[in-house]
Amino acid sequence: MHKFIFTLAVIAAMSVSFGAAAQQNNEMPDPMELAAKMADQLERDLALDAGQVFKIDTLLQHAYALYYEEVEKLSKAGVSPTSGNYQRVSDKWGHYIDLGMEQIFTEEQWAKYLKTDAGRNKKRRDKRMAEDKY
Repeated sequence: MHKFIFTLAVIAAMSVSFGAAAQQNNEMPDPMELAAKMADQLERDLALDAGQVFKIDTLLQHAYALYYEEVEKLSKAGVSPTSGNYQRVSDKWGHYIDLGMEQIFTEEQWAKYLKTDAGRNKKRRDKRMAEDKY
């Protein structure tokens, strides 16, 4: 369980920091590799079946690719990482991923997912999104 919480915390932290890291390094992580690693970890931690793993991997590949595309556009436009725009992009795609995962997971898996750092991050993201009305 601790490994699961740590993994989700790392993934959540990565999603927030990728914009700043990309701005500094001009390197984008490989969305396909990240998606595969996350899907594998979720398979182990939530006892996903093969169909669920495939759906999660596909969802994450799609979302991560579009997320990095938006981050790249912000970076090329010279948007400051402290402007809040990177947070909004991260929130947008985090929300998209959560909606997809909720549909793929069973009720028990979703409840377990929400009890982790990922669930707490979802609550904070939902609050920010409600406050910003975006």
